Order: sequence, then C-alpha cells, then structure tokens
Amino acid sequence: MIRRLVVLGAAAAAIVAVVASGRIPVDPPVDAAPYAGEVTPAVQPLACPGPVEVPVGEIDAGDPDLGSGSSDKTYQALGDGRSDAGAGFLARADAAASVERIGSGDVAGLAAATCLAPVRDQWLVGGSTSLGSSARLVLTNPTDASTEATVTFYGALGPLEERSVVSIAPGGQQDLLLEGTVAEVPALVVRVSATGAGVVAHLQDSRLDGFQPAGTDWVGRGAAPATALVVPGVGAGADATTTLRLMAPEGATADLTLVGDDGPVDWGGVSSLQLDPGVVTEVEVPQIDSGAIEIHADAPVVAAAMRSVPRPVTDGPAGAVERDLAWMPAQAVDGAEARSVVATDHVVAVTVHTASGGRFTLTDASGAVVAQQAMAAHTTATLPVAVAAGTVLTAEGRFAWSLELEDDPGFVATLVPRATGVETATVEVGQVPYVGPGAGS
Repeated sequence: MIRRLVVLGAAAAAIVAVVASGRIPVDPPVDAAPYAGEVTPAVQPLACPGPVEVPVGEIDAGDPDLGSGSSDKTYQALGDGRSDAGAGFLARADAAASVERIGSGDVAGLAAATCLAPVRDQWLVGGSTSLGSSARLVLTNPTDASTEATVTFYGALGPLEERSVVSIAPGGQQDLLLEGTVAEVPALVVRVSATGAGVVAHLQDSRLDGFQPAGTDWVGRGAAPATALVVPGVGAGADATTTLRLMAPEGATADLTLVGDDGPVDWGGVSSLQLDPGVVTEVEVPQIDSGAIEIHADAPVVAAAMRSVPRPVTDGPAGAVERDLAWMPAQAVDGAEARSVVATDHVVAVTVHTASGGRFTLTDASGAVVAQQAMAAHTTATLPVAVAAGTVLTAEGRFAWSLELEDDPGFVATLVPRATGVETATVEVGQVPYVGPGAGS
C-alpha cells in the first residue's frame, strides 16, 4: 500500500510539472463581445426657480422711493401639472415658464425663466458679484432621489479655488448667494455638476447703479461647450448696450460674426480672439436693431450675451438713469429637433437666426401658424407674436430663436425654447478581468 501511494504521488507530481512547463495547454477564458444598447431615461418634471428675491431682504425705509422691496409686483407661473418645489415649482409638461414684473425697488425689472429638465452637468454664463451686484444661484431637484451638486466658478483670472457642494432633497430646492463665496467677481461663469439624474440650475442676476436699479433677470443654462454656437436676439436699438461673455474650459481661438436682417455686419477686431483656459472674456457688441452672434472656435466654448436697456428716472436726481437687463444664452447649431416654449404675459416677438437658410415656422399646439418667414443663410429676423399666455409655441429646423418680452417703462426679458424630445444614451456592457486580493503586492 505504501509503495502504491508513493507511485501515485510521483505521477501527480509529474502531471503538475508538465502543466507548469506548458506542455499541456490551458484554455484561456473566453471573452464575450461587449454589448452596446440604447437606454431611454425616465422623463423628469421641469423645474423653475420661483420669484426673485431682494438680496439684502426687503427693507422698509419709510419712503416708498427708498425701500429695497416693492408692492408693485406680478408673478406668473405657467405649465401643466404644476407642484411646489421650495419657493419654485415643477411642471409635468413639454414647456413651462415663469415671468415676474417688479415695478420699483432694488430689483425692479422684468425677470423671465424657462423651466428645464434636470441634467448632470450644466454651464451658466452670466452674473456678477462686484460692488452693487448680487448673484443668487437656485438649485432645484425635480427627481425622486436626493442629489449632490458641486458648483465651480470661473472669472477674469481663470478658474477660482472656491467651490460649493450642496445636497438637495427629492423635490427640494437650495439657493446660494454667490457674493458670500466668490466676492468681487465682475464676470462669472458657473458650472454645476450633480449626481443621479441631476438638478436644474438658475442664477438670479440683480444689479444696482448707486441707488438706481440696473436690472434683474434669470440666467438659465445655455448650450454645453461646443465649437459652433449662436446667440440670438442681441439687437435692441440705439440706446441699448450688449456685452458678449465667453469662456473656453481648455482654451480656444474664436471667431465672432455679428449678423443682422440683411446678413453679416462689420465688427472689427474680433477675428482669432484668443481665449485662455478657464478665463472669462467679455466683448462689447456693436449696436444693432435686430441681430445675432455666430461663434466659431477651434475648441469648445460656452457663451451668453447681456442686453442692458436704459430708462429715465421720473422721480429722482436730475440726469439719473435706471436700467433693465436680459440674458441670452448661446444655443447649439448642430440639431434640427423640435423645440418648444410657453408664452407668458409681455411676449411681443420672436427673434430668429439661421446659418443655412430656410423657412422658419412657429406654430401653436393645434398646428396653427403663429409666425413664419423665409430666410436667407446667415440672416436674422424679428417677427411679431400675439398669443395668449399659456400658449405652447414650437419650431423645428436649424434655427436659433427666442421669445422677446417687453413692458413699460423699458423692461425687457427673453424666454429660450427647450428640446422636448428625450435623448437616449448608449450604454456598453463588457467583461473586466477580476483582480483578486493582494494582486500587485
């Protein structure tokens, strides 16, 4: 028996030696081909920030002309299936919006916001925290799960070291006064990155010029960083001023073209504009009645334009001027999908730009034509719009467009359409080799 065990032990040792020496091949594991499929995310409600707030709180000075607040206010929220979310609201609809008219006080003006669906990464180009300015960031979570948002900032010197991390409960809202985090930044770009299904970000930009209000508006997210962008609706007549704000996360060389109703307009000194990485750059735009800005860059950029409109002070120091402002985020030019917006009070026109030409047609929910015009390539148009508040307006094709809002005395705002389709995401699933404990030690 002992002899038999010795023989068997020797045979086993020989087999191990042969396998180890490679004489008996060992089949490697079979790698399955990765699976690639399309995933359609669940449709989430749209979110709007709610009413404008006075940054310092509403102070009653005993004189209605000196108080920071105002009793002359109207607020309108539009969109089907609305529900509260903090001070704002959610809407289960293709389009929703809010508009607020504040007739006096520190934040006098017309402030409009397009309600948006949540995303995980978004850029807001606009706002200031310099003396007399306030930037209030409002983050709304319309989903059924908690999310965490990381907010990073960019200014004229590049990316700022300060950042904020905010947790937002399901269906909840959080706001931040950015002057408490990044003070004395005259030109801001804000990036919001969130977990889960994402958040909706809006930025309240409110300004004072001494004791005179200089405008309030909501800055909404624009197009993601891209090499071709358009900012429509920059024209506003001889008294208005328009400033274009750009930032290239990795740096870029950009060419800017100002386009009017009859084609390109002379704008010297803006070809081959050098944008350093993360540095916010502002460019004054020539005065034009109706126009748009085409941006072409060799690396992705984000952009928006601010239009500032003056009005005389009826009860104040001689020569004093009040202003209102409107922010116009850049739009991508690479898609022809349908985009919609809900008309609010104070809508007077639609501003349109096309790079390739075609017939722009704006319709209501029944398919009736609200505005229409044949356009040549690289032109703009301003078309009057007269519809009831709550009317959902839609246009298709390669056009950049927005609704213009106006009211006396010299109040302005814009509403930007949103793509109503749900984008599918490509997901690839494959095998990854297992690395056991202690591997590499």
